Amino acid sequence: MKNLFEKIDANLLNLRAGTPVLGKVIFVNPAWILLELPNGASGIILKKELDSSVTFSEIEKGTEIEATIIDPEDERGLVVLSMKRASQDSVWAELNKFLDEKRSFKVKIFEANKGGLMARYKGMKAFLPVSQLMPMNYPRVDGANSNMILSKLQEHIGKEFVVCVINVNRENDKIIISEKAANEEAAQKTLQNLREGDRVKGEISGIMKFGIFITFGGVEGLVHLSELDWGLVTDPSKKYKIGEKIEATVLSIDGEKLSLSIKRLTEDPWLEKVKNFAVGQKISGKISRWNSRGVFIEIAPDVQGNFDLTEFGVESANDLNLQAGDEISGEITEIDFPAHKIILKKIVDEKK
Repeated sequence: MKNLFEKIDANLLNLRAGTPVLGKVIFVNPAWILLELPNGASGIILKKELDSSVTFSEIEKGTEIEATIIDPEDERGLVVLSMKRASQDSVWAELNKFLDEKRSFKVKIFEANKGGLMARYKGMKAFLPVSQLMPMNYPRVDGANSNMILSKLQEHIGKEFVVCVINVNRENDKIIISEKAANEEAAQKTLQNLREGDRVKGEISGIMKFGIFITFGGVEGLVHLSELDWGLVTDPSKKYKIGEKIEATVLSIDGEKLSLSIKRLTEDPWLEKVKNFAVGQKISGKISRWNSRGVFIEIAPDVQGNFDLTEFGVESANDLNLQAGDEISGEITEIDFPAHKIILKKIVDEKK
């Protein structure tokens, strides 16, 4: 008998606000649910305290329900309960566990603002800052226009993201998540195994005026404009598309900063075009252009020779007295293969 009273007393002491309880449904109507609690007390769940994932019509008599005590005893002598609060308690506990274990999970994006994305996890709101997005989802825009950034972020509404929790604060009702953190392990593994000269396969994650970004294995590399093609590329957006599968080679690795090249996957066609030229060789060609770097003549299809301005006795291109299409002779003094340059000097007319 003593043990029985001790058990009853213990149960009664547990009827405190915030305490989780398990009750059995004994009555349901459109406005509230009545439950029998383990200590013999009766509990009530009002419609507003129902879990958003269920409706009254789904709850049957005899069903066991987890709830949290809001008021140990109201004016009717009932224990006021909340399914919603119990569900939230469970999710907060789960998120804290995810934070401790650095476990990744899926969330669904429902809103975007200029600072990032709002996501839901089991009814709870979480914030995913722009800085915590993976490169593929990062809103790259020329000039960092805030309206364009927002427009890019809004494209993610309705999508699911794999994330990790990086901050949980129940007092402030704040949950911060990170897509980057969820991919950190994969990124570190990729970087550890990556070497200069490696060929990689990935997806185009960004297109800018100065080049394109490629993501692979949780990391991202930049292919500069000059490394896109052996020919001239002035607008990468006309040649490439976001999400396009592509291959590149690694030029350099500086921590997490990767420089890539697409053009170096193939032989430089310029080398074939100039294979018959040599230092000391005398050649001639028509003037194609001139500027502060010198005078250029066409010596073969897609191959130009370059005279320094001093070869014409001037220091400024404005002082040149030339006509496009005029033919000039010269002698090759240097062939700079990496820079694709053939340096010439003028041939002195021996008849003069």
